[in-house]
Amino acid sequence: MSDRRALGGVAAVVAVAALGWAVTAGPLAPDRIPVAEEAGSDVASTAAQVTEAARGADLYQASCAACHGPGGEGTPNGPAITASGAAGVDFMLRTGRMPLPEPGQPVRRGAPAFDDTDIQALVVYVASLGQGPAIPDVQVSAASDTAAGRAAYIATCAACHGAGASGDAVGGGAVAPPLLDTAPTQVGEAIRIGPGAMPAFDPSQVSDARLGQIAAYLQFLKQRAAPGGQTVGGVGPVAEGYVGWLVYLVALLGVTRWIERHRRG
Repeated sequence: MSDRRALGGVAAVVAVAALGWAVTAGPLAPDRIPVAEEAGSDVASTAAQVTEAARGADLYQASCAACHGPGGEGTPNGPAITASGAAGVDFMLRTGRMPLPEPGQPVRRGAPAFDDTDIQALVVYVASLGQGPAIPDVQVSAASDTAAGRAAYIATCAACHGAGASGDAVGGGAVAPPLLDTAPTQVGEAIRIGPGAMPAFDPSQVSDARLGQIAAYLQFLKQRAAPGGQTVGGVGPVAEGYVGWLVYLVALLGVTRWIERHRRG
């Protein structure tokens, strides 16, 4: 009799334990499943990044290391890029400024030498070589404050790129290029990294929100109508006014000469 009671007690304990396991660890515990899924997703994401970085390393050694060094430390043919960050690499590649056809040639905007996949791989790899600015999140929408963007553009950019963003203010576009066809992200990247002779502005000087306003203002300039029929290069109202007066004076002198000839004749 005592043996049966003992067996019954053991069975009861086993049943309770089994029920507890089913509730906490079995199919009735869905909170366990997302953890496994998240872990798998993280592993897959990490593996993809490793693969992308490896591809970027191969591309870098083939196309960039000769000038910038095997580890981005720089050579006599090119500067160090360990502090370029993702923003610097992305800007230079997407605007076609790099790679140069030959060392020592001027850095100018052009068609990208790599497709989007290769650019992304190079960005991941070079950004891993050191610390540098990240690619800014430049948001442009219909609700963007173009008035604030205009004020920021005039204060930050117009002295070199011109009031109309045509780039004619300094070097006829060779030093400070036109900006009307520049994508918003590249506008933000340029402000962050300061390519060439341009100064760099960190988020404490120009916030990401202000980057979006400047990009929105540039889009406004590109899309605006030309009430006079000609934008004269979009160099700004003062310069365009001078051009108008010059044309008027030349025409006035021509009419004056014509009247004088006919009076003498």
